[in-house]
Amino acid sequence: MIEKNGVPSVLLTAMTAMAKVAGANRIVASGLIPHTVGDPTRSPADEFIWRKGQVQKALNAAATPIEEAQIFADW
Repeated sequence: MIEKNGVPSVLLTAMTAMAKVAGANRIVASGLIPHTVGDPTRSPADEFIWRKGQVQKALNAAATPIEEAQIFADW
């Protein structure tokens, strides 16, 4: 609904196929199911850098014009 009103939205998820079936338009592949935007195997400093990268991917996806649902894998 938000996309229909001209506001781009992005879904960060580990389950990209399910997100597409659910109707998400901009899907960013991210992390693991229990840690979509985190990685407990990394040090806090490394995890912060990784998270910042995930947010940047989402912002890039939001700024990308699309015609149909698109999965943004690792860019």
